[in-house]
Amino acid sequence: MKAIYLVLVIFASNGNLKYENIPFINSSQNPVTCEEIFNKTIKYVNNPNYKEGNGEVWVLVKYKDQNVIAHWCQDIKGNYVR
Repeated sequence: MKAIYLVLVIFASNGNLKYENIPFINSSQNPVTCEEIFNKTIKYVNNPNYKEGNGEVWVLVKYKDQNVIAHWCQDIKGNYVR
C-alpha cells in the first residue's frame, strides 16, 4: 500500500487560493489513478450564472461547495503521481 495525496487548488471567497491535501491509500492489488481519485472526490455542477456569451463556464468543479481550479497528486515524498 502506498499513501497518495490529492492536492486541490481552491478559489477562496476572498479571491485567494487555498490548498487542500486529501490523503488516499492506493493498494497495489487495486491501484487507482489520480484522475479516478479526483473524480471520486469532487462533483460537477451546472453554473447557475451561465448564459451563452457571458464568458462564464457552464460547469463548475466543486469540493465542499468550494470552486476547484486545479489539482494534482503526489506521494508522501512530494513526487508527482499519475
